[in-house]
Amino acid sequence: MSFIHKGGDSLFLAIMLHVCGQVQLLRVEFVNFGVESSNPSEEFSKILTRHQHLLDQASLLADTISFVLMVQLLISCVLICIIGFQLILALKVGDMIMIFKTLTVQTTLLTQMFAYSYVGDYMKYQIEEIAHAIFSSNWYWLSFKLMRNILFVIVRSQQPIQLMAGKFLVVNMQTFMSIIKTSLSYLSVLRVMVEM
Repeated sequence: MSFIHKGGDSLFLAIMLHVCGQVQLLRVEFVNFGVESSNPSEEFSKILTRHQHLLDQASLLADTISFVLMVQLLISCVLICIIGFQLILALKVGDMIMIFKTLTVQTTLLTQMFAYSYVGDYMKYQIEEIAHAIFSSNWYWLSFKLMRNILFVIVRSQQPIQLMAGKFLVVNMQTFMSIIKTSLSYLSVLRVMVEM
């Protein structure tokens, strides 16, 4: 069962990183936009269509995984506390096999949460960088109409798509750190209760 979860996670992360890579290539196109173009209006239209397509794909992926992320985060938080409590008990007794098992499971859970948080941050960063790439291009040589359209793309890039868990919790590195802090707080309370 664990291999199925890892396979699904790997597939999703690979697709998200692929979309981020395509956004990064789009950034290069925006930087080079208008350098040696005979028809900048047509070239901008192609780039804009690709930009919208990538935003739609990223949004679709974020919406698709939203509910699954919520369930995974809730279950992972509970499991981190339970496995941590088992680790505390195993350390108290000195059971080396249980210590190894709990550390392995704990590492796997934290790695999974870290991967989702990293991809959420990376996707947000790549989409926000589109605005910087456009600003770095030779936009000031373009017609007034194209300049106005570029402004719309910059504004749209400043509202990035984020991974959300259940449409209410943003999945990023800050969330990852707060989950770890909360789990460690619960573990310290459980440790004190065991020692009493």
